[in-house]
Amino acid sequence: MISIDAKGLDESQSYKLISAAVTPRPIAWTATLVRDGGVNIAPFSSFTFISYSPPKVLISVGPGTDVLKDTLINVTDRREFTISSVTPEFLRPMVDSSHAFAPEISEAARLDIAMAPSAQIETPFVSGAQVAMECRLDRIVEVGDDHAHRLIIGTVVCFHVADELWRGDRIDAAAYASLGRIGGPLYVTRGEIVRAQISPSILNSTSEEELN
Repeated sequence: MISIDAKGLDESQSYKLISAAVTPRPIAWTATLVRDGGVNIAPFSSFTFISYSPPKVLISVGPGTDVLKDTLINVTDRREFTISSVTPEFLRPMVDSSHAFAPEISEAARLDIAMAPSAQIETPFVSGAQVAMECRLDRIVEVGDDHAHRLIIGTVVCFHVADELWRGDRIDAAAYASLGRIGGPLYVTRGEIVRAQISPSILNSTSEEELN
């Protein structure tokens, strides 16, 4: 096995290694409103949920040393955003929306991405997305890195789930075909889902240890 001292890497090497090591990553196709009412939309793959009571999500946005990302500016101003899932039919517009358009350009309008109205906030989400979340800003945290990344933490106030995915109290994992990011131009589609649970022998031995 090769061992690589991170201190000896330049930023390009470091990015290639960490982005390839942490895969696949879910994609937060994030919509925000600009001050004139236009819809900014951009994908972020440094994204996860961090709690469920209440439900909170986290997006890493950057770099921000010279010019702040439009998403960060808009979230700071409006204090809300939406996240739409990305399934194969949205791959092309999602990738195109990652282009650095001028701040006054609405990616939704420029790329003909239809938007649907939210239920509890003003920012819309992508029409036809299998899953979408309406979020209110909880806080923005500075990472403290050389490129001034910020963590946007949002509280989910409303979920939208396609009828064909909903199974009464949960999303059908087999039917939900969200894409994942690998790095550069590479993405991954949903493959085989495997089931694994803790071995009965482990559970039984743990119970015996607790009794003793």
